[in-house]
Amino acid sequence: MARRSRLVLMDMDGGVDDVMALALLLTIPAVEVAGVLVTPADCYLEPALSATRKLLALLNRSDIPLARSRVRGQNPFPALFRKDAFIVDLLPALNDADREGPPLAPEEGPAFLIRRLREASQPVTLLVTGPLTNLAQALDQDPGIEGLIEEVVWMGGALDVPGNVDPFMEPGHDGTAEWNAYWDPPAVQRVLASAVPFRMFPLDVTEKVPVTPDFLRQLARQRRYPLSDLAAQAYAAVAWSGYCLWDVTTTAWLARPELFTFQEAEVGVHVEGRSQGRTVRQPGGRRVQVAIDVQVEALYRFLLSAWAR
Repeated sequence: MARRSRLVLMDMDGGVDDVMALALLLTIPAVEVAGVLVTPADCYLEPALSATRKLLALLNRSDIPLARSRVRGQNPFPALFRKDAFIVDLLPALNDADREGPPLAPEEGPAFLIRRLREASQPVTLLVTGPLTNLAQALDQDPGIEGLIEEVVWMGGALDVPGNVDPFMEPGHDGTAEWNAYWDPPAVQRVLASAVPFRMFPLDVTEKVPVTPDFLRQLARQRRYPLSDLAAQAYAAVAWSGYCLWDVTTTAWLARPELFTFQEAEVGVHVEGRSQGRTVRQPGGRRVQVAIDVQVEALYRFLLSAWAR
């Protein structure tokens, strides 16, 4: 029996890996994209929006609704991270021709999310590769949307591994949190308090998939394909930093779920103090599906195949 097509709305924050996650999402046959929302977390908003429009135009998908968000978290990403949006927007693979992407939707942030959920013909999967702030605010504004969400698929958190918030860059933090959770810990708490089905891809699994020199070489050798060319250029710009395929790995689950191992866990989040943003196993906490392992080499092969189009 053929698998039912998923209707997916992506909320991303416009970094290198977010843009490539969108580039992967648009290649998955069993997915219909209901919209893309760009959040100014790990990016500067305008270049991230520009790069997203160029990518949608490159793939002839200017029919996909695109919106901006202006939500803010309590712990801003460092400028060093956010500047990558300018790099992506100027990559040759996105600027070799003049292409007109989709116009911006009139609504922003939570309002866009609510409208797209209300208009959808079936329950929507929310793919969130940035913070959960838009969803948290949308749930506060319109609690009835809970029943319109098939599940939330979130790249965020760290359970049994250290976080990636560097105490050197964030004095006063203990380094236990992952950045998407740390940007807005109360938003994580709000979404966990809802009844929306929740699937979490923490650092425990996503950091098992680094951007390796071998992966970059294989992408370079198939640069005749536009998405491979884009991926090779984008990841080459950040590979020096120990970059991983966090968002792309999360998105790949929608196409190749058999590559992943999950565990049901009771989860909570610290919202204050030196460990704010830390996601923890918490007896009595919210039951969620947590990705704990992935077949790494098979995932690399899948990505090379998906972007060879």
